Amino acid sequence: MSTININNCNYYYEIKGSGKETLVFSHGLLWSCEIFKKQIEYFKSKYSILIYDHCEHGQSEILDENIKSRSLHKDIIQLLDYLNLKQVHFIGLSMGADVAIRVALERPNLIKSLILMSVSVKPEPKLLLKHTLLNNVIRFSGIKFVLPSIMVNMFSMNFLNDPKRKDEVKKWETELLKNKKNIHTIISSSFKRNPFNKNILQNISCPTLIIAGTEDKATPIEDSKFVNLVVKNSILSHIDGCGHMVCIEAAETCNIEIELFLNQFN
Repeated sequence: MSTININNCNYYYEIKGSGKETLVFSHGLLWSCEIFKKQIEYFKSKYSILIYDHCEHGQSEILDENIKSRSLHKDIIQLLDYLNLKQVHFIGLSMGADVAIRVALERPNLIKSLILMSVSVKPEPKLLLKHTLLNNVIRFSGIKFVLPSIMVNMFSMNFLNDPKRKDEVKKWETELLKNKKNIHTIISSSFKRNPFNKNILQNISCPTLIIAGTEDKATPIEDSKFVNLVVKNSILSHIDGCGHMVCIEAAETCNIEIELFLNQFN
């Protein structure tokens, strides 16, 4: 386990494996790198893997609570530069996909390919008021009071109601409950992020794989289809019956899709 202080946050990161090509995993809002556990196990024998927790997520701790907003992608660029990593395969889910795109646009020399899961490049939806209210509950009372709403937004009903996966559902509820009240700062920053327009996205030239669940309520599959339409060198893979957390619900399918995509670089 290693940490680095970037912009008044102690970032947790680890490097696993020893392959020539490097995979970087960037998780979504309210989660940690734990969500990619099955991907890490699958790929670590062939690749070097960088995992990290976003500021105030998982094992990364914010040091200055007065900071009202952050540019998460700029923090991660500093981490990549510190580790002298270039031409990585950047894999991001949801907020992590947003970070991946911003890194690719600002520092294309760092990115060899993008793998975007449950991605959206549009402004926050009309439900922003509802999301703001939920965030205020988290800020003052903690995440447990909105846990059911979050789980329904993150996972498909197929997953949540499957008796064979009851232990998994409990595990991810427990993971969400680890979030501290200060997570509201990062949630607010996420809501305020600038959306991408078509012209900006057309500047992405690296090979890009987009993975989307057909039952994703947080970032509907139409958002992924839009990215696929605009990003020139991209392909879209959809997973039927899967929700927002494709790397968890359909881990094996995700691993196969990623492996097939990465094979072009070997």
